Amino acid sequence: MSRFISASDSRLAAGIQRWLPPDVDFDPSAEDIAEPEGPPPPTAEEIAALEEAARREGTEAGYREGYETGYREGREKADQEAETAQVEREASEREWRETEEQRLRETVAALEGIARALADPLADSADALEPELLALVSALARRVVMAELTTDPERIQGVLHEALQQLPSRKHPIRIQVNPRDQGLLMAYAESHNENLTWIPDPEVEPGGCILVSGPSRIDASLETRLRQGIEAIWGELEPPEPGAPSSPDAEQEPVTAPEPEPIFDPEPEPEPEPEPEPELEAEPESEPESEPEPQPTAEAEAEAEQEAVAEVEQEPAFEPEPEPEPEPEPEPEPEPEPELNPEPESEPEVRPT
Repeated sequence: MSRFISASDSRLAAGIQRWLPPDVDFDPSAEDIAEPEGPPPPTAEEIAALEEAARREGTEAGYREGYETGYREGREKADQEAETAQVEREASEREWRETEEQRLRETVAALEGIARALADPLADSADALEPELLALVSALARRVVMAELTTDPERIQGVLHEALQQLPSRKHPIRIQVNPRDQGLLMAYAESHNENLTWIPDPEVEPGGCILVSGPSRIDASLETRLRQGIEAIWGELEPPEPGAPSSPDAEQEPVTAPEPEPIFDPEPEPEPEPEPEPELEAEPESEPESEPEPQPTAEAEAEAEQEAVAEVEQEPAFEPEPEPEPEPEPEPEPEPEPELNPEPESEPEVRPT
């Protein structure tokens, strides 16, 4: 659709140029092109100023770059040194703490040991001294018993009597292992009491003791066994004793325990003949049966006699304090008023009338 341009629009069209496509074959060298004039060359002063400015700028840039690099490297090195120092300090503190804790534990343990020693000074030495004390007591007791047997050898008869009393029955033959030194005394005792015994001299049986074997029963009345039992009664159970007299083939069964050492340590009992051997004792001229000890009946009699003696002794001081009130006559100073009965009043009336 065509459109007409009015005269008013012609003024606008005057400024419009027609567009033509470019010429691709255009060669600018073919035409004379006017080159623009360049700036004038710098002067020597300007060149010097430029060089100074460039040098100053390079110096500042190098200083700034060196400062930043040095600061960064120094900071990194300082951080590493600080970290290393921190690790070393922590390790040193840990080692010091462990050392002090170990020293503290040792000190506390030493103080606890001192406290225990102060609370019970004999606690540590008691266990070490107990075996030595037991050995000493056993040795002393053995010496005392041997001295007593030497002074009064007939005491072994009481040991045999006590051992015979412990036999559960007399159905089996009775064999006595005894030291040859004591065999004569025991044989005399057996004959006086009509005891049918078989004697086996055994030097390994210590003097002052004997061993009875009757069927399955075995009574160990040796001195070693009786001493051990006496010490055990005071100190408690001891270690197993050293092997003593050899055991017989029938010694495997031991239903009866060995006798206690009371017959040895008790004082010699007064003779109290049993009812059965009385006629035999009267017929024998020897005085041995009369002096033979019988521990069981005499022990009771002695206990009663001791109780009576103790009772008498205890009663005696009860009557003795009665005369103590005698110091009551101390008020005797009453005769002091006697000087008041002076003859002065009597003499005065006599002198005045004269």
